[in-house]
Amino acid sequence: MSMKWASCFLSFAVILFALSGCEGDDGMQGATGPAGPTGATGPQGLPGDPGDPGTGDGLTEVGDAAAITAQISSVTIASQPEVNFSLVDETGNPTIGLTKSNIDLTIARLVPGVDGNASEWQSYITRIEDADGEEPDSLDTAVQATTEDGDDGELIDNEDGTYVYTFAVDLDAAAVAYDDTLTHRVAIQFRGVAESTDNAVYTWRPSDGAISEIFTREIVETESCNVCHAKLALHGGRRFDAGYCVTCHNPGSTDQDSGNTVDMKVMIHKIHRGASLPSVEAGGQYVIYGFREGEHDYSNVAFPQDIRNCRNCHDETNGATPDAVNWLEKPTQEACGSCHDDVDFVTGEGHLVGPATNAQCTDCHRTDGFAGPIDESHAILSQVLAADYQYNIVEVVDTAPGEFPTVTFSVTDADGEFYDIQNDDPFTFEGGDSRLAIDLGWSTSDYQNTGSGSEIPGFRPGSPAQMVSLNPLGGGATDNEDGTFSITSGVMIPLDVTGSGLVAIEGHPAEIVNEGTINEEIIEVTPAGATAFFAITDDEAEPRRPVVALENCLTCHQSLSLHGGNRTDNIDLCVGCHNPDATDIRAREEAGVDATTSADGLDEVSVDFKRMIHRIHYGGESENGVYVYGFGGSLHDYSHVIFPGELDKLKQCDVCHDGNTFYPVGADVLATTIDSGEDLGDPTDDINITPNAAVCSSCHESALATAHMTHNGGAFDAMQSADGTMISASEGTVIETCVLCHGPGADADIREVHGF
Repeated sequence: MSMKWASCFLSFAVILFALSGCEGDDGMQGATGPAGPTGATGPQGLPGDPGDPGTGDGLTEVGDAAAITAQISSVTIASQPEVNFSLVDETGNPTIGLTKSNIDLTIARLVPGVDGNASEWQSYITRIEDADGEEPDSLDTAVQATTEDGDDGELIDNEDGTYVYTFAVDLDAAAVAYDDTLTHRVAIQFRGVAESTDNAVYTWRPSDGAISEIFTREIVETESCNVCHAKLALHGGRRFDAGYCVTCHNPGSTDQDSGNTVDMKVMIHKIHRGASLPSVEAGGQYVIYGFREGEHDYSNVAFPQDIRNCRNCHDETNGATPDAVNWLEKPTQEACGSCHDDVDFVTGEGHLVGPATNAQCTDCHRTDGFAGPIDESHAILSQVLAADYQYNIVEVVDTAPGEFPTVTFSVTDADGEFYDIQNDDPFTFEGGDSRLAIDLGWSTSDYQNTGSGSEIPGFRPGSPAQMVSLNPLGGGATDNEDGTFSITSGVMIPLDVTGSGLVAIEGHPAEIVNEGTINEEIIEVTPAGATAFFAITDDEAEPRRPVVALENCLTCHQSLSLHGGNRTDNIDLCVGCHNPDATDIRAREEAGVDATTSADGLDEVSVDFKRMIHRIHYGGESENGVYVYGFGGSLHDYSHVIFPGELDKLKQCDVCHDGNTFYPVGADVLATTIDSGEDLGDPTDDINITPNAAVCSSCHESALATAHMTHNGGAFDAMQSADGTMISASEGTVIETCVLCHGPGADADIREVHGF
C-alpha cells in the first residue's frame, strides 16, 4: 500500500486569536439563597415580612465564582473614557469584589481605509520597545499597542455587580487623535479571578452612542477559530476574543526583535501557513518574540487543510462577520503578501506587473480583470472538479470462503451519466495521473486481511495486513456495456475467514485545466472514496463498527485526501488498511533503515488507526517523538504537531469520536501489532499491545501510566491467538479491565478524567 502521508496537522505553539461572545444576556436566575432578615417596619407600624427564602441577597464574591461573565453596558468619553460594566457568576448572580488589580483594558479607534488600503484599528495606548543589546534586535526601536493596567485607573464597585472604570489614558493627549465620529472599541481582560472569565468587548460610535449600523471591521468570528482551537487563551491565558485581539494586533504594532509586524491580517496568515511559506521553504524562519523576548517559531506549523480555503475563517455568509468578504473584494499587499511572501510589490519580483499600490489590486484581481477574482485564484481544483465524479459499488458476488469475488461498479458524473473508464480522458492519463483501484478486505469485526498476499515483497510497499487492490483501468475490468464494469479478484477469500468483508473504490481521475495557456496543468481530481460491505459467512453483511465521525474530522481538515490524493473522505476506507496488524515495516525496508538507523530507533511502528491517529495528534507532546515511514521509504516526522487547542482540546475525545466510542473496548477488538514476527502474513506470531493500552499509551507514555495499564490487564508484549486470547510473555494470559473504572458512569469515567 502506498503510504504517501500528508503532513496536514496544525502545529501551533501560539495562535493569536480565540473565542467567545461578548454581549450575552444577564445569565440564569441565581441559586436559592438563605432566608433574608426580618424586613423593616411597614407603613402601618407592623413588622415587615421575613425575606423571601430562595432569593437572599443574590450576590457572589468574585473569589467564590467558578465562572464569570462580563458585559460592558456603556462607555462615555470626556478626556478619560469611563466604562460601565457588570459581572455575573455561573448561576447568574451579580458578582462583587472585583479590584483594579484584576483587570486590564484596551481602547482603540477604527479608521476607514482609503486608496485601496485596509481599514485599521489604532490603539490609543502604546509603548516603545527599544533594542536591549541582545540578539536579534532587528530594529532600534518599535511601537507596540498595549493594555492599560487597571491599577493605573480608577474602579468603583457599586456592590450590586456593576462597576465603573475610568481610564488613566487621556484621549486628548493620546498618540492618535480622538475623533468621536469613528467607530471605537473598549475591551477588558480579567486576571486573578475564575479561570472561565471571557473578555468583555464593546464597539460603538461615541458621537451618538450607536452600537449598530456603524462602520465595522468584523472579518473573523471567534467561533470560527474555535472550531479547531477549542478556547485559546493567550498572553497569560486571559485573552480569548478576536475582537479584543485586534485592538492591539494592528498595523501600528511591530516586534522589535524580529522586525515583523504583529498586525493581525499579516501575522495570523503567516502563522497558519507556517511551514509552507515560500520564505520558510527557501530556508528561512517565521519567528515572533513575545513576553520577556520568548521566541515563538512558527516555521513548523502545518495548516490541517489547504491554505487556499479562505472561507474557512472568512465566511461572508455569516451575519456576525459582514466584513469577511474583504478577502475577496478588498485585496491588499499586506494581506496577500503575508502568505505570498516571495512577492516584492515594490520591485514587482514574483508578480506579473511591476511596482503596485493597494489601489491597483482590483484592477487585475476582479471578475473581469486580468487575473480574475481571488476566489477563482484560490480555488482548490482537485476538490472543485471532484463534484463531477461519483464512485458507485453496484454488486459483489462470489464472496464465500474459497471463492474469488467479482465486483461490479460504475463511475458517474454530477448528472448521473456514466464514464467509460477504459476510454474517457480522465481515466487514461499515464504516469500515475489517472488511477482507480478496487479494494477488498476482511473481516469487518476487525480487519486483518490475512491471505491477501500484501506482505509479499513486490507488493508496494509490501506492508502486512493490507487489502487486496485491483486495477480496473487499461483493460483491467470488463465493460458490461450498460455503464458498469466488473473485475474479479485474483486473490481467493481464505477458507478460514468468517464474518463480512469490505469493498472500496478509491483513486483519482485527472483533468487538464487552462489548456493551451502558460498555466496549463494536469489536476488529479479527488472524489470521495466509496465503500460497501459483503457477507462472507454472515447471513447479511455486517458493517465495521463506527468509531470516529468523518464530519468531525472535516471541521479542521476540510477534506481528508491522503496517500497522493487517492484516498479521500471515507473513514471505512482508511481503517481497512490502517488496522491492528498493519505496521510500516516494509516502508522502513524501502528506506534502508532498521532499529540502529531509523529516526526512532525501531524496526517498525504500528499504523493501526486507533494508535497512529492518537499518536499523530499528540505528536508535539510525545516524549520520544512520532515517526512513520511511508511511500518510497519517506520519513514523516509528527514530533512538532500540537493539536489546535493543545491539550485542553486533545482531551475532549468527543471532538473526533462518534457518540460514546471513546470508552474502553471489549475483547472483540484486536490488539495492536508492534512487532510483525517472522511471518509477516501470520498475525499469531506478532507481538502486540492490548487494545485499550494501545490507545491510552499513545498519549500516556510515562512509566507510571504503563504500570497502571499492566496492573489492570494491559500488556505491551502480548501474542494473540486466532480465538482472541492474549498471552503476555511477562504476565501470562491477560484480560483488560479498563471498563470497570473508566466506563460510563464509573468512578473514573473517561469523561470525568478528561474533563469534557
